[in-house]
Amino acid sequence: MSTHSPRQQEIELIAALAMGPLVELAWADGQVTPGEHAAVLEAARTLGLDQRSMFCRSTLKRWLHVKPDAEELERWRNELAPALSSAESRPARKIARRLLGEAERIAKMDERPFDEGATLGPSAGITDEERRVLDDLAAALAGVETRD
Repeated sequence: MSTHSPRQQEIELIAALAMGPLVELAWADGQVTPGEHAAVLEAARTLGLDQRSMFCRSTLKRWLHVKPDAEELERWRNELAPALSSAESRPARKIARRLLGEAERIAKMDERPFDEGATLGPSAGITDEERRVLDDLAAALAGVETRD
């Protein structure tokens, strides 16, 4: 029997779905760096996931060590926006506003040097594959009503 309130369960479900694009970003260049690993775990906390939850202890931990297959990551594309749109609690709806910021932060966590002559613009350090995931996430969130 769960000891979490229905509101906390809703927040954790949405936050768990939100982890898909963040994990996909971390794996975009083929490996998860220590900085990306830490950033994904911090994002989980920021988005409201209980670090002792079954999702964090099993699925998220596994996803950060072994790249999830495409079907696992496809779930966020199919379920995240509808889950956010139908969210009843204000904290669950706020996840949509936080998610893209967390995703951009993770995309910039790669431990690779900047190209010579590169500028420090908003896309600095973001690869083409990471940009694709960020664009997919932005499109998924575009139709989400974030009412208060």
